[in-house]
Amino acid sequence: MQAVSTSLLGSGYARGFILVLLSAFCYGLQPLFAQYAYAAGADPVGLLLVRFAIAAAILLLFLRLRGVRLPRGRLARQNLLVGVGYGLAALGYYTASRSTSVSLAVILMFSFPAFVTAISIAYLGERTSVLKLISLVLALGGVLLATGLSLHGEMSGVLWALFSALSYGSAIVYGTHSIRHEQPLASAAMVLMGCALTFCVAALYSGATLPSGAPAWWATLGLALFATILPVAAFLAGSPLIGSSAASTLSTLEPVVAVTIAVLLIGEHISAGMLGGGLLVVTAAIILSRQGGTLPEPSLVPVPVAEEPDDIL
Repeated sequence: MQAVSTSLLGSGYARGFILVLLSAFCYGLQPLFAQYAYAAGADPVGLLLVRFAIAAAILLLFLRLRGVRLPRGRLARQNLLVGVGYGLAALGYYTASRSTSVSLAVILMFSFPAFVTAISIAYLGERTSVLKLISLVLALGGVLLATGLSLHGEMSGVLWALFSALSYGSAIVYGTHSIRHEQPLASAAMVLMGCALTFCVAALYSGATLPSGAPAWWATLGLALFATILPVAAFLAGSPLIGSSAASTLSTLEPVVAVTIAVLLIGEHISAGMLGGGLLVVTAAIILSRQGGTLPEPSLVPVPVAEEPDDIL
């Protein structure tokens, strides 16, 4: 009987491992899909507006078919507010990747765990430790090394990427410390709606250029399906099977995939300084994830923590 239980545990862990790994890989595909949309004339606001609108519509339809009700009242407003934070983070990241290299934008955005830890220690009374302080130093050193030695494009791109990391970190702190999610996938749908509403407002304020032509629309649909909906579902289904710490560690595959795509498929050059800075930032993220902090999937899409795998798939 004990052997059967151990076998089931191992099988469940392996399934969770594969799902979280798939989630990180899919999130890393964002630069590839975005490249095709940009080539057809889309701008970040137009692309992200369509991305989140499609993703929210698909997820809402799925929830309706499953009979899952959306959050209401205060929880709904909180999830929409988190969506605004994620939307601003996505705007910063996608804008940065157009004015500077994708690789540098990914590295700088991925410093968000350091922002989460710093905010939690400074304002939420989270206990500090030697390893946390070391990770903050590593993240800062990685950012300085990457930007100081490998700056491509305008300085505004660097600032947009750091704005993305700060916005994403702030949204995470608010989402994990102020909100109790009743149904993670329903909360994710509300946050996606908040993202879409953010870009509706941005489009009204500054205008937006939507994807044009079949290749660009196929790329945008791929972005919504394979780099948004699929990784959200995979992470929510897999993370409860392996634990949040292991899931956060596995999620560090995302910047590796994104940078690899930027170098091999987009044709970017990554220098020794940028590579070294990226390694420092990823090392800091791994250390923080192993310290028991609340660091969800490091992507620009909401992933509330699920209590049970059956709640998702």
